[in-house]
Amino acid sequence: MSVKEQTVTNVELPQRESEFLLEVLASAERELLAELSRTDTREYRDWLTERLALLESVRNRFTQEPARAHESDPVRAA
Repeated sequence: MSVKEQTVTNVELPQRESEFLLEVLASAERELLAELSRTDTREYRDWLTERLALLESVRNRFTQEPARAHESDPVRAA
């Protein structure tokens, strides 16, 4: 059994670009929710739900206060 290696990518964005990214994520969320309400296929519904959870996780990283963003990082929290 192989273990997936997780890659972390850090991105620094100016305020304007960060706000734009949040708008794009909000638009994608609306589209996923609309698609979720239209589907009756269990497999596709599960996939959409996973995508929504991933999108929410990404969005939450951008809406955290900078001091709180590193609380889970043991090197920075120490």
